[in-house]
Amino acid sequence: MKKIPNKIILNLLLILLLNGCHTLQHNGFQDKIPKKEVKGKNIIYNNFKTSSKNSKIGKETTEEVTQKLKKNSELENLKKQKKSRQKKFNLTSILKLSETDLLKRLGVSDFVKFEGKLKNHQYYFSKCFLDVFVIKKENDYYVNFFETRPIKLDGTLKKEECLQDINTKLNITKK
Repeated sequence: MKKIPNKIILNLLLILLLNGCHTLQHNGFQDKIPKKEVKGKNIIYNNFKTSSKNSKIGKETTEEVTQKLKKNSELENLKKQKKSRQKKFNLTSILKLSETDLLKRLGVSDFVKFEGKLKNHQYYFSKCFLDVFVIKKENDYYVNFFETRPIKLDGTLKKEECLQDINTKLNITKK
């Protein structure tokens, strides 16, 4: 008597396991295959290579596709050139500037601290702080020293990210 229910259960499990397999279309595998690519005069659809002579698509459409790809690559090149044209801020360029020139270049500081002949302008960025020390010489203040420091106390400073943050803020404020 025990053998019959066990056989029935095993057969049902076997049927369920075999029916659980799906085709590639049901798994969503078809979405992961690139739809169109153009290489030379051949067109690739879903990884099946067909010659443009034998396919239903005429030469005009392949030429249009190649022209669109050329235009896209030209646009990408222009974007890269615009990014490279943006002036990158160099911290050493602010040394020996007058205070008025400093304010023109960096804008109004977030905090100013006075100590005798010395002023400390602090600029707050999202990645770091920039401290610019100006000293009084001949009735005007001139940049004597600068320092970048992390936002968190005893934190680490990533100079590249800090300079990038300063560049983005300066490029936004100049426009």
